[in-house]
Amino acid sequence: MKKLAKEVDVMIIIGGKHSGNTRRLAQISKAINPETYHVEKANELKREWFEEKEKIGVSAGASTPDWIIKEVVQKIEEFTKDS
Repeated sequence: MKKLAKEVDVMIIIGGKHSGNTRRLAQISKAINPETYHVEKANELKREWFEEKEKIGVSAGASTPDWIIKEVVQKIEEFTKDS
């Protein structure tokens, strides 16, 4: 995640706001890339986070269910498909 955060324009961290693991991932990522956003679900994403951005990184806490990760990735794809 540290390497990825350096290489992308925006970093999305997926997982519970009360998950120590996920919060730590978000803190580390934000220290490397200020354009880091911690979300629990896809409906928290904001289109403006992705405007004029080319590379988007996604990471998730260990206990984040696959279906939530997939929903977030799909929403990001919707926001960026015309870019």
